Amino acid sequence: MHCHLLIPTLFPPGANTPENDPLHNAHAPALESMLARGKHTNSSEMEMESWLCKHFGIPSQPGYPSSYPIAPLSLLAEGIAPEGAAWMRADPIFLTVERDQLILAEASSLPIDEQEAQALIDTLNRHFSEDGLEFVAASPKSWYLRLSRLPAIETHSLHATAGQNIHPFLPTGPDARQFRSLLNEAQMLLFEHPVNLAREQRGLPPVNSVWLWGAGTLPQAALKNFDHIWSADPLATGLGLLSGAVSHPLPAGADDFLSQGNDGKHLIVFDQLRTAWHNGDPFVWREQLAALEKNWFDPLKRAVTKGKLSLSLHLPRSTGTSSFTVRRQSLLRFWLPKRRLTHYRDKT
Repeated sequence: MHCHLLIPTLFPPGANTPENDPLHNAHAPALESMLARGKHTNSSEMEMESWLCKHFGIPSQPGYPSSYPIAPLSLLAEGIAPEGAAWMRADPIFLTVERDQLILAEASSLPIDEQEAQALIDTLNRHFSEDGLEFVAASPKSWYLRLSRLPAIETHSLHATAGQNIHPFLPTGPDARQFRSLLNEAQMLLFEHPVNLAREQRGLPPVNSVWLWGAGTLPQAALKNFDHIWSADPLATGLGLLSGAVSHPLPAGADDFLSQGNDGKHLIVFDQLRTAWHNGDPFVWREQLAALEKNWFDPLKRAVTKGKLSLSLHLPRSTGTSSFTVRRQSLLRFWLPKRRLTHYRDKT
């Protein structure tokens, strides 16, 4: 059995103070051993989404090398048939004003119920329906936009933009003006929406915009490089469905995973650290790392030591993805010292 672990945001950027740095005093002995003794390689993918698409053989939009059909692939996992239409992700967000900048907060930090989501979606659809656009809420926090045609546009993922000024991440390309206008109109529609006024009265942040990204049509096929996919991420699950791999929910820990006794090649996606980082909470990030160390990294390392499996850890970062392949023989290289996780952080 060989397991591929995809772990975005394991090496987040530093902070102005140690207390706000997720890696400050972060310690994961099993993980550190595997990183120190595994065979290290690098690839160019800087985000989890591009890594997934490359390893399932999904090409980017012609002329736009960083734009992949994230939306229709994610829809498969949401139980919605993309058919032959073009789709974009239209994730609900909260924009805050800091000085002269608009800062994006992603939906995972927003409590949104089904009634609120549908009311906001209905307002957007009444306004944009004449343009051949249709917003769809697959879940309260997962929205999509059905398009009349595939746009010539370059976008940036929600995850690359979260917590930052949105201006450098706005759409570019021949059709960018239309979609920048759409974003402005959506913000005006949602600014004083009754749902948001009620949310503010309850002390909740408003859902005052959407983030458009991941445009494309559903590819005809995907490479079956993995036999099993274990993930809560809709893109990974959708790629598994398209490729013919068996998709599973993410187990509570490695013991549950190993007890199922499935042979073959496995892809396990951990996005807990990315969510904690986007929410701007270094303490929750360290708690999530400690849980991964206890529930996954330590028992998987023990399984590798016993020869039950081998591992590849794939760690997307701003300079590309670092991969570490760990086999039983790797862990016998005791002369290679463990290093703290800060050692692997991108140098600025």
